Amino acid sequence: MTYRRIAILTMLLFTNAASAHEVRPALLQLSELDAGRFQAKFKQPQVLGRFLNLKVRSNCEAGEITAVIGQSALQESFELNCAKEPLRFIEIEGLDRTLADTMVSIETLNGKSSNYLISPTRPTLTLGGGKAPSVPVYMLLGIEHLLSGIDHVLFVLVLLYLVSGWVNLVKVVTSFTLAHSITLGLAAFNIVSVSQAPVEALIALSILILAAESLRKERGLVSANPWMVAFIFGLLHGLGFAGALAEIGLPQSSTVLALFLFNVGIEVGQLVIVAIALLAAYLLQRVRFPVRVAVLPLYIVGSVASYWFIDRAFQIMS
Repeated sequence: MTYRRIAILTMLLFTNAASAHEVRPALLQLSELDAGRFQAKFKQPQVLGRFLNLKVRSNCEAGEITAVIGQSALQESFELNCAKEPLRFIEIEGLDRTLADTMVSIETLNGKSSNYLISPTRPTLTLGGGKAPSVPVYMLLGIEHLLSGIDHVLFVLVLLYLVSGWVNLVKVVTSFTLAHSITLGLAAFNIVSVSQAPVEALIALSILILAAESLRKERGLVSANPWMVAFIFGLLHGLGFAGALAEIGLPQSSTVLALFLFNVGIEVGQLVIVAIALLAAYLLQRVRFPVRVAVLPLYIVGSVASYWFIDRAFQIMS
């Protein structure tokens, strides 16, 4: 058993696989109706069956709130009256008690759109300082989506277990990147539309297949052609990435650039995972684990993936 396998399996053992879904960001959209008056739409995700109970505060007067409860999110609509003074700050109450960010999109009467990201550590956004990160926010969202998506992380790690040699590693990473970039782009521009429920079920199945292949003593099709498997499953994972992006939305004024940066963020997150795995492999290359201990994480990951697949399949049928 190579040092890389040992390191990656060790990482798998300590990976928190309790939940397959990342904590998706809340979304606040402000559209200026006329001078000093905004239409606000605030969508907060459901996490483990509960809403985050977030509230929007600002220096402007908020109107009556209309709420719509969906299967995975709570959306509130209201008006902000900023006739007395310009919009100077936005605070998301309760955000500091969560792990979720809030994306704020502000569109003015002249069609200018600015995007910001409010984090739990800094739940207040101060406006009017001349700083407008706008589209680069999508790169941060891409990084967070990859790193907080446990199923995507486990897929990459188990896939690395089947790879030996730097050439094959480059092939696998390139294939996965190319594949999910294709389907992410097609789905983002509504050229391909697939329901997220079966996509998420198949993503869980892809992890299960890789874990089973990793436990085989004989070299199979997946082990012999990991780059091909990375490309095929990458197409599937791209549709999963597109589902998260669809909930956030893309700015009309810079759709292509925002999509590109979101994809770049995913690649950065992916490379971070690979780098950590290789670093762990280097540090643990002289450590010898008993075979039974080394393969235990694969059984754990396979069991968790099986549960995800069965649970998501039942959700489709119900």
